[in-house]
Amino acid sequence: MLLLSLVTAGILAAQTPLPASPEDLARGEKLYRGSCQYCHGPNGDGGKGANLARPALDRATDDEKLVNIIQKGIPGTEMPGAWHMISREVAQTAAFVRTLGKVDVKPVPGNPANGKTVYARQGCASCHSIRESGELRGGLNAPELTRIGLRRSVQHLREALLDPNAAVPENYVHITVTTNSGRALTGTRLYEDTFTLLLRDTAGANHSLPKSSLREVRKDLKKSTMPSYKEKLNETDLQDLLAYLVSLKEPS
Repeated sequence: MLLLSLVTAGILAAQTPLPASPEDLARGEKLYRGSCQYCHGPNGDGGKGANLARPALDRATDDEKLVNIIQKGIPGTEMPGAWHMISREVAQTAAFVRTLGKVDVKPVPGNPANGKTVYARQGCASCHSIRESGELRGGLNAPELTRIGLRRSVQHLREALLDPNAAVPENYVHITVTTNSGRALTGTRLYEDTFTLLLRDTAGANHSLPKSSLREVRKDLKKSTMPSYKEKLNETDLQDLLAYLVSLKEPS
């Protein structure tokens, strides 16, 4: 009976309109600052997490879905559930998140057309992919960039270009393994469980390796396979590249 009451309370919290009093929004902001801004940015404009400073959110198309995402997280991503919040606090946080979409976002200076040229000239497509005309084009050794303009802030993208080791994506950990036969492989970890390790090497080939066949596994959680562009791009090309990346919001 108690369990049924708790489940019912959770459902009702999701279906009830979000609280909108100044006190609720202030509490929601405080909860957001403590639990969400590290990934989503202080103004919700993205970072390690998705950009929330938009009138419409892809996954949270209505308030009920937004509450559910905050409460339970998103499986298979770095978005955890807010297990430490009660239902009222989840709703207050969701209410504050909705206010972020009403904040005016300043346009990113730069020339996206030249940025696209810089992207091609620097060989970014050898690792990253972008969906164009329904087809995914580029490499598979780094995150897909099709909608990177919706998911990351310009500040986060700049940091990723200049200091890629500052925030290595969890799904792209640099790894080196040595098999029992002495063979060494270096690349990106794609998947790992108790018995198996899936690695993509620098040539783009995938290797499914039973852990029992591995003599050594070395993970570098703070090393990115992406080079720094600090000395490779002048300020104009860097800004244009950023403008191009921020413009990637929908598949063309």
